[in-house]
Amino acid sequence: MRKVVEFLRSHHIQLALAAGASIIALAYVSKRVLLEPMDNLVLAFPPFVAVVGEGVISQHGESWYGKAWVWVLATLLATALVIGYHLA
Repeated sequence: MRKVVEFLRSHHIQLALAAGASIIALAYVSKRVLLEPMDNLVLAFPPFVAVVGEGVISQHGESWYGKAWVWVLATLLATALVIGYHLA
């Protein structure tokens, strides 16, 4: 159990889980909810935020914007904005 908790504390895993949840949510909304599917470029935006977050964390890990929770939140917020934009 200790290794699992240590594994989940890694910022790489946290951002990967957020990006994966984002992709699954966008795919579900695009395929099942909307009448027309979203463009591929729009679907790629929230995972791109996660990739940018990985880079920022590796460069500026000590500052407030270099923390994993900031980029997990940014990825999920970008997902919510893309979904909200297409539902409205």
